[in-house]
Amino acid sequence: MASELRVTTIANNAGTESVNTTYVVNGSAKAWVEFDHTTNTLNSSLNVSSVADSDTGKFTSSFTNAFSSATDYSCVGMSRGYHMIVDTDSNSKVSGSVKVRTWYVSSTSGGRTSLDLYHNSVNCTGDLA
Repeated sequence: MASELRVTTIANNAGTESVNTTYVVNGSAKAWVEFDHTTNTLNSSLNVSSVADSDTGKFTSSFTNAFSSATDYSCVGMSRGYHMIVDTDSNSKVSGSVKVRTWYVSSTSGGRTSLDLYHNSVNCTGDLA
């Protein structure tokens, strides 16, 4: 049998700091991952089941629990020392995964080159299904 706990505020043990549960439910990351794309190693994650390498500088992060729809979540990412974009192409965005790209941008030519990088992070917020 499932149980449910209903509270409006969560506080620390001393009662000196508290937060309304609305912020916990709506303002917290619902999925995040930190991984090494050069070896496809998940170093740490929440609600991410795997990271699949689809091409140089391209990978897909799959969620353990999907978001409620493809339009009800957003993700941001970063990669140490290089550039990352979380693919927001509406034709490829789905509720169960997100596509991400990493690349190096040349400061002299302005061109960019896809690279498999280490120390990548992706953080997603939204409504889970």
